[in-house]
Amino acid sequence: MAAIQTLQMAADIQLIPFDRMKEQVEKELEIHFDGTPHFEGELLPEITYEKGFTQMGFPVPPLTDSMLFSSLAILKKHIENIRITSFEDGHYAVQAMNSNIFKTENIFDNLKIEFFSMINSRVVITKKGNLTQEEVNAAIELYKTAHSSSKGDPALKLKKLGASILSDNSALHWDYIAGYEEVKRKIRESIILPLKNRELYDTIAMMTRKNFESNRPRAILFDGAPGVGKTTAARIIAGEADIPLVYVPIESIMSKWYGQSAQNLAQIFDLCDSMGGAIIFLDEIDSLAGSRDQNMFEATRRVLSVLLRKIDGIDSSTTTITIGATNRKNDLDSALISRFDQIITFPLPNEMERGMIFSNYARHLDEEDSKILGKKSINLSGRNIKDICEFTERRWARKLLIKSMEAAPPPFEYYKRSISLWAGEA
Repeated sequence: MAAIQTLQMAADIQLIPFDRMKEQVEKELEIHFDGTPHFEGELLPEITYEKGFTQMGFPVPPLTDSMLFSSLAILKKHIENIRITSFEDGHYAVQAMNSNIFKTENIFDNLKIEFFSMINSRVVITKKGNLTQEEVNAAIELYKTAHSSSKGDPALKLKKLGASILSDNSALHWDYIAGYEEVKRKIRESIILPLKNRELYDTIAMMTRKNFESNRPRAILFDGAPGVGKTTAARIIAGEADIPLVYVPIESIMSKWYGQSAQNLAQIFDLCDSMGGAIIFLDEIDSLAGSRDQNMFEATRRVLSVLLRKIDGIDSSTTTITIGATNRKNDLDSALISRFDQIITFPLPNEMERGMIFSNYARHLDEEDSKILGKKSINLSGRNIKDICEFTERRWARKLLIKSMEAAPPPFEYYKRSISLWAGEA
């Protein structure tokens, strides 16, 4: 039994080869500094492997008590057992313990972090052999925290993390989405009104609660098939509330580095807070419950933990709201489902709504023609209808070119034929 436990513990401790570790640190800090190789004239970490020891050293701003305590909190979060070995002016040192804290054999081969501040403040990290992923994460977070005053351009950092700020949302209005009146009503009541009238909602909360707590929604789930307008609705909300919309495809933040995916997501939330708040749109949020592979499952668990913490409002701005989008609600973790203040379902458009969507993309057709197309396009989404209309226009343009005809909009029969081709009826 003891041998099995030892093997399990060894499997849990993932040692990262030096070259991979160096690559990860450099890439993470490149994102943090927007690709700038220097920060205020100071060098980025120097990482070496000599005589069997890994060493990482980097300059930091003048040490303060706050910075030291923040650093200790970071180390405690990533390293289970640590002890302070020096706490003197100019030299502070922390030593990682053995997994069995009562055994001291070879303890000085473990990770050691030293803070020097006599002349130029500097952090030096050493360890015999390679670092574990948690130790790598601790080193990266130490550096980022020490230079937290360097925020850079949030939009550029978000882009490097796989997210993007969707702009020009003010040009979109609710009539861009045909029908869906009940969905629009729920969105206005549950999201737009609280975003545009924050003071009123907060005042009511202060009048009703013993301990103030915001009653404004922090997270909403959009549930519906692909192409029913979930992303468009989020853009319209951002435009009406005059707040940035940050689009985050979940798969884009997933990293091959163990533990890094969770840090990526946390950084996206932090960057949104640094902008004074935003709407974070998490597309295909069901991918959080993806692979059953053990390593991926652990990585997913960490991402989910960060998401739950941020939605709960811990260390997060009250002006940031999360909108998750899924077409597989049943795949979502039950703890995540419980965090959403409201679930808004986007059904496939009905016959009348499909006709209205056709009239948006083929305004030259009369009302009766649009109704016929709406009746014929059973079980199609708004995106499907848009694609059909674009397909029709391309087919018609090709005919005009071949026949050398004058430019004109496609006739009704072309749209009707395109629906049949789309459905595979031809």
